[in-house]
Amino acid sequence: MDWKAINLRRLFIAPAFFFLLVLGIYNQPYYPVTWFDEGLALQGSLNLVNYGQYAMRSAEGFRTLDQPLIANGPGLIIPMAVVFKVFGVGLLQARVVAVVFFIAAAWMFFRISSALYSLPSALISMLLLLSAPDEGFLFYGRQALGNVPALMYFFIGFLFYLALGKTKQAYYAILAGLFFGLALVTKGQYWIFVPVLALAITADYFYYKQIRPTYSILVLAVMLACAALWFGVQYKLVGAENFDAHIAALNSSAEVTILAFRPGRIPGNIWYLIRSGFLFFVVPGLAFSFLESRERTIVGLGRFMLAVFVSVWVMWYCFASVGWTRYMFEAFSIGLVFSGEAFYRFYFFIRKSWNTRGSGLTLRQPSLYASSFFLLAGLAWAGMGLFHQIQDIDVKYDATPEKFAGYITQNIPAGAVIESWEWEIDLLTPDQTYHHPVNRWVDLKTAETQFGEASGETYDPTVYRPEYLIDGPFSKWTGMYAEFLAGGCCVSVITIENYTLYKINPREE
Repeated sequence: MDWKAINLRRLFIAPAFFFLLVLGIYNQPYYPVTWFDEGLALQGSLNLVNYGQYAMRSAEGFRTLDQPLIANGPGLIIPMAVVFKVFGVGLLQARVVAVVFFIAAAWMFFRISSALYSLPSALISMLLLLSAPDEGFLFYGRQALGNVPALMYFFIGFLFYLALGKTKQAYYAILAGLFFGLALVTKGQYWIFVPVLALAITADYFYYKQIRPTYSILVLAVMLACAALWFGVQYKLVGAENFDAHIAALNSSAEVTILAFRPGRIPGNIWYLIRSGFLFFVVPGLAFSFLESRERTIVGLGRFMLAVFVSVWVMWYCFASVGWTRYMFEAFSIGLVFSGEAFYRFYFFIRKSWNTRGSGLTLRQPSLYASSFFLLAGLAWAGMGLFHQIQDIDVKYDATPEKFAGYITQNIPAGAVIESWEWEIDLLTPDQTYHHPVNRWVDLKTAETQFGEASGETYDPTVYRPEYLIDGPFSKWTGMYAEFLAGGCCVSVITIENYTLYKINPREE
């Protein structure tokens, strides 16, 4: 047993935990500023606690199991609801839940990188995880979204999978499948992992021979059982008569987000891989992992599984997805497990080359210079990335939504209907009455803004006779209310930064 490594790890844990805690909790909940997608997730927990409804709430009633509550599933919504129940409803409480997931996911990441490689490699990988890309693990770890919780569940499942290979105990298969399943129901993109797991099971049966086939199938079966249970819950919640429409709505959203297949998006998606640093930080480690996955051990099988998962995810992102940068979050975060080892090996190659400079250095010079450039540029890039993110956490304090919500609470009667597409305001003004466009308009505006496919439809915000209208960051970006406002429908009441409140002129009957 390597007692030196164990003592070093124990010495590292306390300051690392404190550092992550500060990164996660400092200046909350004012950076990053809350936004549309976070508001969608918060709605689910808010309504579960206040009304016992797993639904989105609008003036016309509850939209049970609306698509946003599938995009960020029960693995996030239920923990936040529990905290709301105990500590009260609030954005800060939700962000604290997010920080718990953030710290736990970081610890799981470190353990996986250590298990697949070494402690020094894991430390470098952790630095890279917190540094790249700019809107990556640290950025999303401070928000109440499903990305980091799903990643944490996946990492725990993977650690149980490694334990299964080492101990050959059936309960590890059940636990691995359970946590893989939790990742799947928390973020639907983890369906990509189902064929990857099936491929890993096949590779293990014919090549690695580390896990009994029955245990491997048990992992997959438990994972799929979690998905089936979640579909069963959905069927129960929406009812048999509405289930077909529910599935149709999910498919409609999928066709413009996760299964878009728009060739025009491919160059932009590939460009993101370049400018985000994915090709620089992840691809070298990914190449090493594929080469070393030939080793017939549980570690070799684990490297193979993760490397294939990242590769398939990247292909999906480039060729099938809508191309939102956060859709690369999982591939980036998982791929960085390997990156520390790549940097560590470049360091050893450089050190060995200088130690043997008296015998054949000339032959090594091109590789030596290239390796030195890669190592120095990578560490400089990562260091600057981490510095800028810490700087953003410190100085980018934005309480605009809270100020705007405060004005609404103080000046608008609770019973007045407010037309709004800014779901994040709902949590900050829980007693107000809002009408929100249905999720179908999210699909239509996504197709318009991302692919230039205008629907030709015009949204009428007056159907539920609102007295006020909010034109905020999301509705301004999509132009949702632009035509309506241009028609002289309203009088501006107040503007606070990028939120504008209008009083709607009474309609003539």
